[in-house]
Amino acid sequence: MIATNILTNLVAFVLVLGFLIFAHEAGHFFAAKSFGVRVLVFSFGFGKRLFGFRRGDTDYRVSLVPLGGYVRMAGDTPEDNTPGDPDEFLSRPKWQRFLILLAGPFMNLVIAIVFIAAINMIGTEVFVTPPVVGEVVAGTPAERSGLQSGDRIVSVDGDAVKDFDDFKMAIITHAGTPIRVEYLRKGVRNVTTLTPKTENSEYGPVGKAGLYPWIEPVVGRVQSGSPAARAGLQPGDRITWTNGTVITDLTQLDSIFDGAKGQPIRMDVLRDEKTLQLTIPPEKTGQPLAYRGFIPPTQLHKLPLGPAFQESFAENWKFLRFTAITLNRLVRGEGSVREFSGPISIARISGEMLRSGWVAIVGFMAVISLQLGIMNLLPIPILDGGHIAILLVEAAARRDLSIRAKERIMQLGFAVLAALMIVVLYNDVITNVLLMRKG
Repeated sequence: MIATNILTNLVAFVLVLGFLIFAHEAGHFFAAKSFGVRVLVFSFGFGKRLFGFRRGDTDYRVSLVPLGGYVRMAGDTPEDNTPGDPDEFLSRPKWQRFLILLAGPFMNLVIAIVFIAAINMIGTEVFVTPPVVGEVVAGTPAERSGLQSGDRIVSVDGDAVKDFDDFKMAIITHAGTPIRVEYLRKGVRNVTTLTPKTENSEYGPVGKAGLYPWIEPVVGRVQSGSPAARAGLQPGDRITWTNGTVITDLTQLDSIFDGAKGQPIRMDVLRDEKTLQLTIPPEKTGQPLAYRGFIPPTQLHKLPLGPAFQESFAENWKFLRFTAITLNRLVRGEGSVREFSGPISIARISGEMLRSGWVAIVGFMAVISLQLGIMNLLPIPILDGGHIAILLVEAAARRDLSIRAKERIMQLGFAVLAALMIVVLYNDVITNVLLMRKG
């Protein structure tokens, strides 16, 4: 099982990063070609050339390491540039070089929007989770903030909350940082400040507040042949009592089902205004089923073309804002580089998504593509954003920086990026070793 998962993780890692980095480089390639810049190499993968073909000045190749690709343009470094040669990169006007550099991150942003829109159009089954607080754990940030069961969350830091997942995402991305929470209690609007505590998870440090959503205690779907189906449970049944406990929130069943392993579960349900008494038998040997074979209410989230892209823009904008918040916290010293996932964690999560199905892996690719585009736009030398920043400085100064100055900037950028990658990789190894020991 472990060997199979490792193999799946590797395949998924190559699929996710290989495709997204290659698409990024394809953006540079097509932009360079459109401006008449001579492209020498357009490679899928890195390292030794395996095979390919030449068309015009370009060697289209497949290389040994299938993690993305690269584009090599004529005259893309001062050493290789022939001043005055119009088909070389550094000889083109600054605005054209700017657009060529921008095209890679732009391609990643386009992929993020298109992938999420495609998922919206095909449709997915999602749980119905209104932004209502269910359980508040004693001694947690949620209790100290004054939030109570039944409170309906309206907004966080002025941003509207449409479901509990929005509220959860705000908590996760604000570890150790106060957030302003607006909520309704018995029709009265209130405001409080909630400071999520920082906890380590399999995805890195995240914010936790100690609260859970309220989920209507209604049966959504019953799996054929499951213990729940054999007990006679049907979609639409409202659960009112289970093993001596009055049920007002479906999450109350978590502890009841966990504590009843190997034992039948007695349950009262309301169906057509009649109360029925059912007994759900224990599970047979095999894969455990959630609630022994039934799930909460769900709805099909499916949109036509226009609204699908409109929601995709909104979702990507939300993720963009959360990324900006994380980077801002890091700059202010409130965050940690542990919040960045390294290659091992990305491979593990990619494998989990691939095993979950195509919707999960496509959605994950959209998120990673957005992050890849954003990170490449940061003004860090050797990244696209660093080159763009130098172009903007030169344009503002109306003169080019000296070759020596650019070399020093690139050396500094490489040193900073290398140090960051070493720290991220170290944390990545430690995190995944601890997860393996827990497993």
